[in-house]
Amino acid sequence: MNDIKEFLFSERMKYIDTSQIRKMFDLAQKLKNPINLSIGQPHFPTPEPIIESLQKAIKDGKTSYTMTQGIKELREKLTEKFYNKNHIKTSPDNILVSSGVSSLLILLFLTMIDPEDEVLLIEPAFLIYRGLTSFFRAKEILLNQHFTKEDIEKLTFKKLKLIIYSSPSNPTGYILNQEQIQLLAELAEKTGALLVSDEIYELFDYDNKFISAGSIYPKTLTLMGFSKSYSMTGLRLSAATGPYNVIKAMTTLQQYTIVCAPAPVQYAGITALDIDITDYINYYKENRDILKESLRSLTEFYEPDGAIYLFAKVPSKYDDLSFCEKAIQEKELLIVPGRIFTNQNNWIRISFAVDREILYRGIESLKELYQS
Repeated sequence: MNDIKEFLFSERMKYIDTSQIRKMFDLAQKLKNPINLSIGQPHFPTPEPIIESLQKAIKDGKTSYTMTQGIKELREKLTEKFYNKNHIKTSPDNILVSSGVSSLLILLFLTMIDPEDEVLLIEPAFLIYRGLTSFFRAKEILLNQHFTKEDIEKLTFKKLKLIIYSSPSNPTGYILNQEQIQLLAELAEKTGALLVSDEIYELFDYDNKFISAGSIYPKTLTLMGFSKSYSMTGLRLSAATGPYNVIKAMTTLQQYTIVCAPAPVQYAGITALDIDITDYINYYKENRDILKESLRSLTEFYEPDGAIYLFAKVPSKYDDLSFCEKAIQEKELLIVPGRIFTNQNNWIRISFAVDREILYRGIESLKELYQS
């Protein structure tokens, strides 16, 4: 192999590693008939109207660069969406369209974070939040998702810059309630930190609990994506709105990095915002309920209000990695070790965004693993 010298890599690369989820995905390619409950993406195809809109944009020659901030038609449509669905007042000039929520997060950290800054994460926390916090040499502070006012009062900060959470949560499916959002807003106001609400799973709200933080605290940076709701994971489209100076700074940085989201995908995004995915949401709600009832007598887990995951504890004789390895070796079952979401090492993330037949196969394998 023609590797380069290690010293050429930046110091930052010592603080990030290949995602355990990606390792599971790579491993799945090597198995003949895996039961894949690891990857967080919908199992249904991208709705046909979105595909047609994408094809039309390409045929119409809409394949050039767009404005860095995104095409005006999409930002106008997003303005309506934020107002009608999230109860957030914004404008097309205060929306940044990008290439996936992951890209928005990278822009956010590049814009806001210096070494030794502090980032408060509601945990279990999405692995990219933790990875970027480490990569940028910031201090990670964790606050359990069931936090109260007393829990926040116990925390001390020197230089808190970001407060980040996903609701519904990846990996637990938990939806923060109004009181909790208000507590985080008060903390942001007190410390000067930016409250960041990642709402990529907002439509996967099975019990009508979801509240957009921006409707309570206007200084919130709200992130939304098309990947999960419209099964557009590979098309890479997202948007952010929030404090004008933050959006402006992220837009400036996007000029030098991502440049713009793919033009045809932006036009497809306009169509996507009118797609009704209620049937898929109901399907996943049934999947959630089936999985919960199947595992309730075998282990404890976080009750998922939304999203597409169940976060469950492994048997006491295992840690998460050894349990995942056993699942692969004995059942060709792919699940995700929980240590990438929390400092505990006895949890796993199970995705139920799969065909019902695969879910049943996975449940039978899990039962046998828990009872062995």
